[in-house]
Amino acid sequence: MSFKEIPKVYDPEKVEERIYKFWIDRNAFHGVPNPDKKPYTIVIPPPNVTDRLHMGHAYNNTIQDILIRFKKMSGFETMWMPGTDHAGIATQTVVERNLKNNENKTRHDLGREKFVERVWEWKEKHGAIIIDQLKKLGCACDWERERFTMDEGLSTAVQEVFIKLYERGLIYKGQRIVNWDPASATALADDEVDHQEIHGKLYHIKYYFKDSKEFLVVATTRPETLLGDTAIAIAPDDTAKQHLLGKKAIIPFVNREVPIIADEHVDKEFGSGYVKVTPAHDPNDFEIGQRHNLDQIVMMDRDGNVAKCCTLVRGADHTDELPIPEFIAGVERFEARKRIVAELKQRGDIVKIEDHVHAVGHSYRSKVPIEPYLSEQWFVKMKPLAEKALEVVQNGKVKLYPEGRFEKTYEHWMTNIRDWCISRQLWWGHRIPAWYNEGGDIKVGADDPSTAEEKWTQDPDVLDTWFSSQLWPFSTLGWPEETEELKYFYPTNTLVTGADIIFFWVARMIMAGLEFRNDIPFDSVYFNGIVRDEHGKKMSKTAGNGIDPLEMVDLYSADAVRYTLLSLSSEGQDIFLGKKDFEIGRNFTNKLWNSFRFLSMHLNEEIIAKAQLEDVVTLQKAGKLDLADEWILSRYSTTLKRVSKGLEEFKFHDAVGALHAFFWREYCDWYLELSKPRMYGDDESLRQASLTVAVFTLKGILKLLHPLIPFITEEIWQLIGLPESESIMNVAWPAGDAQFENKDSEADAEFLQAMINAVRNIRGEMNVPPKNAAQLLISGADDHVAKLVQKYLPYFSQLANVDSVEASSTIARPELSAMAVVNKLEVFVPLSGLIDIEKEKQRLEKESIRLDKQVLGLSKKLGNEDFLKRAPQDVIDKEKKKLADWRLTLDKINENLQQLSG
Repeated sequence: MSFKEIPKVYDPEKVEERIYKFWIDRNAFHGVPNPDKKPYTIVIPPPNVTDRLHMGHAYNNTIQDILIRFKKMSGFETMWMPGTDHAGIATQTVVERNLKNNENKTRHDLGREKFVERVWEWKEKHGAIIIDQLKKLGCACDWERERFTMDEGLSTAVQEVFIKLYERGLIYKGQRIVNWDPASATALADDEVDHQEIHGKLYHIKYYFKDSKEFLVVATTRPETLLGDTAIAIAPDDTAKQHLLGKKAIIPFVNREVPIIADEHVDKEFGSGYVKVTPAHDPNDFEIGQRHNLDQIVMMDRDGNVAKCCTLVRGADHTDELPIPEFIAGVERFEARKRIVAELKQRGDIVKIEDHVHAVGHSYRSKVPIEPYLSEQWFVKMKPLAEKALEVVQNGKVKLYPEGRFEKTYEHWMTNIRDWCISRQLWWGHRIPAWYNEGGDIKVGADDPSTAEEKWTQDPDVLDTWFSSQLWPFSTLGWPEETEELKYFYPTNTLVTGADIIFFWVARMIMAGLEFRNDIPFDSVYFNGIVRDEHGKKMSKTAGNGIDPLEMVDLYSADAVRYTLLSLSSEGQDIFLGKKDFEIGRNFTNKLWNSFRFLSMHLNEEIIAKAQLEDVVTLQKAGKLDLADEWILSRYSTTLKRVSKGLEEFKFHDAVGALHAFFWREYCDWYLELSKPRMYGDDESLRQASLTVAVFTLKGILKLLHPLIPFITEEIWQLIGLPESESIMNVAWPAGDAQFENKDSEADAEFLQAMINAVRNIRGEMNVPPKNAAQLLISGADDHVAKLVQKYLPYFSQLANVDSVEASSTIARPELSAMAVVNKLEVFVPLSGLIDIEKEKQRLEKESIRLDKQVLGLSKKLGNEDFLKRAPQDVIDKEKKKLADWRLTLDKINENLQQLSG
């Protein structure tokens, strides 16, 4: 394509698919062990196979893509490991729902083997959708290495880790209180529970003493669990109740005797100071039960219903059944609460019911309230693993970014860590490699130990999804085999993720890496913010406020989506995003395209070939560069340093802000405009010098922008036909270009810009017709300023239609002139002959009267207390800003009137 054939309008729909294919065809994203280069590795936070690309994914993966492209251009052997997570509960739930909707069957109708086959079929059909969507966003993942958490190799790694942890005494099976999700019918780990404040009730219930009409009052939020009470506890320092220790109280409905005990957990100031102890249905009560050797009574089933009969647990091998009152047997837990309260009221055994705000755990997946439940599960002992993982963050070996924001959270989690429940009552996932014989013996190993003489059955449960995800940085590289990739690319370098999974995933990867590789899995973690809607609400399907990133890609382009997200971001803070915001990215890419088209009209192969660093240095040494050239090269050097620093320090907003200001305001609005006289002029040497600097700087801009907006920068790079590389991806980051910094040139050029802006403002405020050339007078100027403005009069002529400039130490202000102050110098523009003075005065007087009325009216509105009480704060703030703007404009109009009046 010749420069004459370059389309007037950039068409991303045609470009982006072609450019991505260009990269794929050339294997541009593939990294291999290379002893001549340092590796730079990122592992993608594997999205669930059930996922579709949402704006959070788009933001998170754009950041990763920026880092990979930046490091590749900086000379590293880069590798971005892609893949997906099998997402146990989420995927099983989707397939079960489809099975029910389409065939009216449950997984139990199919049986385990057939059901798991169905899940694999679903995964093969739908699991790659989000991967294809990431490609549309431009992600430079090493697709040859794409992994899935249930790949054969990763499954081997999972088994290996389970077996080794078991052999090291760090995995055990035991009866403990777990977070039971009745909707998904599985146990959850502590960090899979979302604690939400709810407005509930506090019930004050009478518990009578044995053989007495006297009673004590217990306050509880969960009266339905009283069927499982095995003690009443008081605080050891509650002297008023000490005489009751050793006495017996009677549990309502079941008439079971329970002891009154003292335990340090009890807060004597809460409620009545008496606490019902239900060891099988509350984690704190479980610990009390362990300290006092209390029985454990399970009074609910796994569906969240009151059981048909209670199970009394006495030790690991002995259980008894206890009856449950008929009116609540088999009843759903919250309905049972209503029935028990109603019955207690009828008996006169409710003293009072208070409103009570308290935190209730909810399943992160099903969103239903979890049920603390005594169950036999598999656990990992976490404290021995957490110690080293805490140390590497405290000593800075693993850094968390933005710095100073997340270290305390991490430390709190790791110092208060509890054993991790890793077994899940699901069919989809990694089967636990444990086997049982008829005698109840356990063998842990990868293979079935059954023989002709003895049958062993595998544990039916699967492992928590995070158990496999914690191995992601090294299992994806071939571990437990010592592959070349593992030796070269591990430890990885940067993890980009959300702070909401700092313990779910980040901490566990650090623990797993230290335990099985004796090294950290990455040296830096960047926590990106959440993408919210324009009102600050979290985007979600239920709220209906989500924005489909692919829809925005189709409307605006992938580059525009990426650029917009980065423009609105700031160091780990949340983004407030509306659909119209994507015009930011579209406008920027259009500006880039238009600046390229303008330059392309002046380019030829000779100019392109000469637009190299050494050519610019030669022109500079020969004194052939204009002030505008020296200035733009200096600003380019400064911008290059700011962008590099921003990307190195994960301050993406700083990098984008520096690039936007440099390209849009300095390069386009000033430099290209100042260069037009030379580009269109007859002096070929001036023209060549100007174009050399313009193309050299544009090349630098393309390189700096490429990690942010890869498609359009690749397209322009190839259209220009630059000789350095076929693809901009393989071009070196222009670190060597940062040698042109010249503060004197910057100061002179920016002084001239301020003068030009002052004249432009005067022309605009005084309604000077564009065709009328103005005179500029500068008072208070020294010799340097006087020579500078005279030398660069063409700048004033080009950008402000000024045909003469006079500057000296003292110039009297002419009559009927407009004035401004620039750098303490007085700037005068005589208006006589430029405008019709009387007509302009009349216009300004009318505008002054109109605006004065508006200011008066809005002032009264903001002084009205009724308005201030009723109106939302954001409306009041907008009105206040409007009033301030109007007042500034009115002051300026009156000032201009005064100038026109002599």
